[in-house]
Amino acid sequence: MNDNSIKRAIRDRRKELGYTQAWMAEQLGIEERTYKLVESYGGTRLLYGRMEEIAKLLNISLSDLLEDEEEKSSLLKDERNGYESLLADLRLEVAGLRDEAERLRREVERLNGCIDDKDFIIRHLRAQLAQYKDVSGEE
Repeated sequence: MNDNSIKRAIRDRRKELGYTQAWMAEQLGIEERTYKLVESYGGTRLLYGRMEEIAKLLNISLSDLLEDEEEKSSLLKDERNGYESLLADLRLEVAGLRDEAERLRREVERLNGCIDDKDFIIRHLRAQLAQYKDVSGEE
């Protein structure tokens, strides 16, 4: 299936559903004249950049829109590469979050130690104050 047959399939399905080019453009967030390129001689880059979104608007699967197995394979490979890249990014982010969680855990332990030290110092000072009061006879 070549670009023209994909464009023809999009146009035919749009008309079958009773959608106008203006409606499609509005749903895609583009100008009507820009959408017209999708169904005409130009706009191949726009077509491939919005293919999944267009298929969703037309209530058909991307596979149904692309009947050529080679094109399906190419798009699926591109989609898989995109997901693999996203997965790699997410793994890096998770590793960074784990590192940050470990840093925060250590900081909490340090602060708990400070609290324990503060409590020890307060108890020690109270004991010294109590001894001072006993020795001096103060109440």
